[in-house]
Order: sequence, then C-alpha cells, then structure tokens
Amino acid sequence: MQKFLPPVFVALILLAMFISPARYFDSVQKGVVLFSSSVLPSMLPYFFFTKVLTGTGVVSALAGTAGKPVGKAYRTNNVLAYPLFMSLLSGYPVGARVLADLYEKGLISGEEAKRAASFCSTSGSMFVLGSVGAVILKDAMAGAVILAAHYLGALVNGLFYRGKKRECAPRFLSFPKSENLLSEAMYESVLSLALVGGFIAVANLLGDVFFDVLTRIGLGDVLSGKLPGAFWYSVFEVTRGCAEFAALGTQRIWTAAFCAFAVSFGGLSVLLQSVAFLGKTGLKPGKFLLMKTTQAVVSFLICLLLGALVL
Repeated sequence: MQKFLPPVFVALILLAMFISPARYFDSVQKGVVLFSSSVLPSMLPYFFFTKVLTGTGVVSALAGTAGKPVGKAYRTNNVLAYPLFMSLLSGYPVGARVLADLYEKGLISGEEAKRAASFCSTSGSMFVLGSVGAVILKDAMAGAVILAAHYLGALVNGLFYRGKKRECAPRFLSFPKSENLLSEAMYESVLSLALVGGFIAVANLLGDVFFDVLTRIGLGDVLSGKLPGAFWYSVFEVTRGCAEFAALGTQRIWTAAFCAFAVSFGGLSVLLQSVAFLGKTGLKPGKFLLMKTTQAVVSFLICLLLGALVL
C-alpha cells in the first residue's frame, strides 16, 4: 500500500494545478521571487566562500584543538567543528551542504554525517535577529532569546543522536590542489542554489495546495488567526509561520517560544533542501524529519526557560 501513496500524492498535486493553473502559477512565482530577492543575495556568498574554504583545506586546522570538544561531545570526527561553525554562521542549508562536501571528500563517514545532521542544521543569526526579531516581532530582546534557544537546542539535540561509540571514519586530511578552485566553487555554488530555489518554489506551492484543500472541506477557518493555523504554516515556511505566531497576540514569552519552534524546525522548504544534500550520505528523510522535530521541541522548551528569566 505504501508504494502507491507517493504516486497518488503527486497525481493529486498535478490535478490541483490542472484545475487552478493561475492560482498555483502565482504560488510558484511567489516562491521564485522570494528566492531571487532574499535567499539568492544572502546565500550565494556563503555557498561560494564555504566551498573555497573546504577546498583550501581549512578543515584540517579545525580538526585540531577547536574540533576536540565537538568530536568528544558527539562521538564523531573532530572536523565536524567546521560544518557546525558554518551552519551557525551562515544558516540553512549551508550546514547540510558542507556535511555533504566532507563526506564526498572522505573526511567523514556516512554514519558521522548522519549524526552531525542533528546539530549542524541551524538558521543564521542575521535571519533570526533581523527578520524575526526586528521585523516580524519588533522586539530585539525576543529575537536574541530565540537565537540563543535555537543554537542551544541544536547543540542539545545532537546529544540524542550521537550513538554509543565514536566512529572510526576515514581521515584524509589533505586536499588535492585544484588549479581552478574559484571557478569550481562558483559553478557548484550556483548549482546548489538552483536546487535551493526550486525547493522553495515547490514548498510554497504545496503550502497553498494543502491550504486550499482544507478550505474546501471546511477547515479553512481553523487556520485563520489561530494557533493550529500558525503551526500549520510553520510546517511549510518558517517566515510565514513566525508571522502567524506574532499575529496571535499571545504573551511575549509564548510568542518567542513558538517562533523558536518554527525557526528550529525550518519548514518543508528547509527539509527538502537539506535532504537533497544529505541524501548521498544515506540519511533517510524520515530520520531527518525526526531530528528536526526533536530540535524544535528542545528549542521551544529552552526558549521558555530563557524567556522566564529575560522576557
């Protein structure tokens, strides 16, 4: 029975697009505009320079003293300090992309990459402090609390998936020199960004399709201005989810906690982007969904504790 579900699901999506082509053309167009106006300008430099850094062998340096706490805490190769650092700095889906790079270069095993996916998947500080805190919530302190809870949630989440013993992964800590490192980095970055943009557009389409279906069966009012609706939107896209949580008008601490949940879960778009990169490591989509769910719950609880002290 399960093997028939994906084809049926896709067929229903195609049917919806056939019935209302203008409606869903607009959905995809909004996703493309979001990607081209916000994601592309902010992510291209990060994708390019992380690729250059990986190619220059900086990972080897981070495998030393800086990587020891990471390796010991999560029972993995010390070089995983690098994707963790880049994920915290750059945001989704740079952590997943760097993990895939390290796996392809033989620096980590597939098992280590799968473990690391539980703590190397975070949003960037610019998005949380700027877009969520300053713009959506208009509350800088709440944004700072959300960011702290989000980062701590990722670090704690990794402890749940670290395994019973340390992996003995291949350690080829020297990189072959490339004569065209810059051009190769740009080429691969553009391809990666095209993948990201495609998933953003598709996730936007799916969100509207499901919303229309629920509206037709009489559940549209449930999603309008209420907590279940805010959670629903956060499943598909984190920015929309945070905006819906802010519109609820709940107490400051609860709004921050709900937004921490949304940011840490990442939404369908982030899940699709990350799985596209991490699939080559053997990580199953269901396992990554579980990782992101536990990360979101942990971040939610941490935000409540921090909020009780600060907010």
